Amino acid sequence: MKTFRVAVIGCGAISGNHINGILAAGQTVCALCDIVPEHAQDSAAKYNLGNIPIYTDYVELLDREKPDSVHICTPHYLHAPMCVEALQRNINVLCEKPLSINMDQLHAVLQAEKESGAQLGVCQQNRFEKNMVWLENFIREHGVRSALGLVSWERNEAYYRSGPWRGTILEEGGGVMINQALHTLDLLQHICGMPTHVTSHISNDFHKEYIEVEDTAVAHFEREDGVRYHFYATNNATADLPVQLQFVTKDNKKVFATNNIITVDDELVSVAETSSPANPLVGKAVWGTGHAVLINDFYRCIAEGKPFRIPGTEGAKVIQLILSMYHSHGNRIKTMG
Repeated sequence: MKTFRVAVIGCGAISGNHINGILAAGQTVCALCDIVPEHAQDSAAKYNLGNIPIYTDYVELLDREKPDSVHICTPHYLHAPMCVEALQRNINVLCEKPLSINMDQLHAVLQAEKESGAQLGVCQQNRFEKNMVWLENFIREHGVRSALGLVSWERNEAYYRSGPWRGTILEEGGGVMINQALHTLDLLQHICGMPTHVTSHISNDFHKEYIEVEDTAVAHFEREDGVRYHFYATNNATADLPVQLQFVTKDNKKVFATNNIITVDDELVSVAETSSPANPLVGKAVWGTGHAVLINDFYRCIAEGKPFRIPGTEGAKVIQLILSMYHSHGNRIKTMG
């Protein structure tokens, strides 16, 4: 594979998955950027990157280093404007989720993608997990009568106090839906198809004292053909439960899936290889091992001049659904686009 010069913007926890994935794909990390330079220095040392340039200003990095691509691993509210700046310079971008936190940002980044000579990829890595690929193919073959997504995790006060942007409308853009539950909803809509309408209820039931966004959400999505699928998410659990996806197919097969197992009519049919020496688990178990596979595929697509399978237009779909949930207020409304 052709070697590209890659910069990483934002050196928080998730950046390790990106740096490992970049190196595993045979690419070169040419620069790091973080508003706290010590974070970037620590990353350079941890991943044996040598004496690479370190920046606190990402625009300066883009203009001076002129990398072939950048990975954006910053707080949510910075994703879209950083994507726009890079795409306007025809620099390829792989952006962590969420692609944006409001419709104005989303329209701006999709316009920049359309006008750029570079590719934009969105890091919704669960689509690359072995079990989820199997599940997608199975459900596409058998069709859907009904489906359910479930996320029940613990995110406590200490978590929200760990960064000033967390739990805020202006900087995180929302709560459990736009952060913890985004990947699961993305899988559900990717497998079931984009709905035309949503009815949603969101609330802050247990975290009122330290966040201004939702900790619980329920949504009912309707496709044009009348099929409904449903979603429940909370981050006020007292322990992390396995993420669940459930389906009844058109031929009445009952499918149950977690990150690690899938059953069809109560029989185990697929067990995921959660990690291997070539694809190690880095960070939280709930992040899975899809980052490395996704990043390798991103650079293969760039090298071969092929479109990446999760461009901005595809990563935008789950944002449209989440923002529609935030605007529903218990009413049945058309999904935003």
